[in-house]
Amino acid sequence: MKHNKLLLALLMTGGFGVQAWAEDAPACEKAQGCDERIVVTGELMRKPLSVVTDPKKPRLPLPAYDGAGFLKTIPGFSISRKGGAGGDPSLRGLGGSRINIVNDGQHVYGTCGGRMDPPTAYIYPESYDSIEVIKGPQTVRHGPVGSAGTVLFEKDRQRFVGQGATGRASVTAGSYERLDYIVELAAGDDNHYLELDANQSSSDHYEDGDGNPVQSSYDRRNMDFALGWTPGDDTVLELSYGKSDGEAEYADRANKARVIENENFTLMGEHDFNGDYLQSIEFQAYHNENDHVMDQFDQGINAGTNVRRKTQGGHVWAQWQLGKLSMTTGVDMQDSTHKGRGINPATDNGLDDLLNKPFMDNMSYTQFGVFGEFEYDFDPVVLITGIRYDYWDTELHVAQKGDRQDDLVSGFARIEHQFGGNQYYLGVGHAQRIPDYWEIMKASADNPSQKAFDLEPEKTTQLDAGWIYEMSSVTLSSALYYGEINDYILIDNRNGFSKSRNIDATIWGGELGMEWRPIEALQTQLSLVYAHGENDTDNEALGQVSPLEGRLTVDYRIGDWSVGVLWRVVDSQDRVALGQGNISGQDLGESAGFGTVALNGGWKHGEHLRLSFGVENLFDRTYAEHISRTGAGNDIPGSVPTFKVNEPGRNAWVKLEYLF
Repeated sequence: MKHNKLLLALLMTGGFGVQAWAEDAPACEKAQGCDERIVVTGELMRKPLSVVTDPKKPRLPLPAYDGAGFLKTIPGFSISRKGGAGGDPSLRGLGGSRINIVNDGQHVYGTCGGRMDPPTAYIYPESYDSIEVIKGPQTVRHGPVGSAGTVLFEKDRQRFVGQGATGRASVTAGSYERLDYIVELAAGDDNHYLELDANQSSSDHYEDGDGNPVQSSYDRRNMDFALGWTPGDDTVLELSYGKSDGEAEYADRANKARVIENENFTLMGEHDFNGDYLQSIEFQAYHNENDHVMDQFDQGINAGTNVRRKTQGGHVWAQWQLGKLSMTTGVDMQDSTHKGRGINPATDNGLDDLLNKPFMDNMSYTQFGVFGEFEYDFDPVVLITGIRYDYWDTELHVAQKGDRQDDLVSGFARIEHQFGGNQYYLGVGHAQRIPDYWEIMKASADNPSQKAFDLEPEKTTQLDAGWIYEMSSVTLSSALYYGEINDYILIDNRNGFSKSRNIDATIWGGELGMEWRPIEALQTQLSLVYAHGENDTDNEALGQVSPLEGRLTVDYRIGDWSVGVLWRVVDSQDRVALGQGNISGQDLGESAGFGTVALNGGWKHGEHLRLSFGVENLFDRTYAEHISRTGAGNDIPGSVPTFKVNEPGRNAWVKLEYLF
């Protein structure tokens, strides 16, 4: 009944939610980052199981500085909030390593055993050119398959005709001393180019709707530099370097992140053959290392840990065309080692002693994969399919020590049919996933003194179906899914200790989006998302599954000005599994429903200058997301620890952008 009331309320309001900005300008088609509208709830799915968005567009709600803050603006994603940064994304009720995060071809893993720095923590979204979300196990080409989905943060490769230069700069300021800036420059000629971008994002502790301070400050800096060689129209070779550093505080723990650093190198090349069979070949090799220091020294407590993770890998892909058959074949590999050092309060004292301790390896992975992805055009039906084999060698260097090898096979098949403005699709996918570092480092369910090194690989088989309609002033997209997960890896904190164990689970749900533009100046859009999870082994709800959510926007444009409103409504959640969940968090209890309203506006001056602004949580509501972490770690003087980490109260922001 609660679900029906929410659906009825949204439908009676009369629309569906996403964007809002001004008219096209010829220069905008050429200038990097120039766009037409503020993106409010994420783009609709305009091709089966894929959402593509431009992260350089101003967005509402204003995302945090990292990748997770950005993904929460896309329907279907939820974020386990810890503070102002470091949130952990969940897609369709599945979190942690079930989402394959690919950082411009690299796999960059987190280090912290408590997930202070998930992979998205090392991503500043606005420095990328596109972000694509592929929902479900419906691709095999981007490394080990994400059973929930794959997220691609991607950068374009530059190419200049004659000498030239382009760039953009933006600054964002907001409540709670939020301040972001980014500067991007690219210059080159017919044969060479260089690219440089630098960005910074910081914020003080925010307040919830009741005025309680929430420990959430952060300060992060990122720099990326690339040199490219383009000897011809069909070839590019690029060497790039990136570095980021910063610190953060969290509301769910006493530890502060004194250091969150990443350094990476990448060499990539592409060549188009345009031959009768072989179309192109691409290779990439990368090396990245994360360094993370967490401690309580500033609070006068002699406790601290320093962890690092080094990952190196690469891939080689080839694209082929054989009549109506297109295919991509490739191999990829990665080698990743996690190590750490910690202070001994009995013999060590303070940060200097911590940094002088030797590192000890905790766990290492080696992976090798080979795949083929195929597309055959039967006109008007297209068949897309793929198969992948992964070999994993995992070594545990602590506790009982050990070595395991896993042979995993994943694949998918999907039929797409286009008829006029209609697209129909039906697909089935299968993904196999080894237990990750965080799952293995929990206790074994059979022996609490041992690590969970004997976990079975997780196996997800999922059916996806949907309909996309795009015609004149109306766009509709829908998706339904049903999945069975054998040996789902559950994090269980019941019975006095935290452990990992395998269960069988079932997931199902759906997504609906609609955009309606009755006149050119007016646009309205709605998205509805629902996910349902069952723990079949224990005959109870699956933990960490967000409830039904709807978002509605109405946007209106007047010349160079635009105005818009976003209404977000989230149902209550009474299907919980107390103390159970995934590596991102565990269910704390039932959650109440809530609704928030946000306003936005924008102004464009000529072809180069754009101003956007907004107010979020307009009515200063106090609320927390269902999968939020506990707020018991909040230790700001004068604040009250909360059951969950509450979301920010009323806050405003303004962003100025210049393109040249």
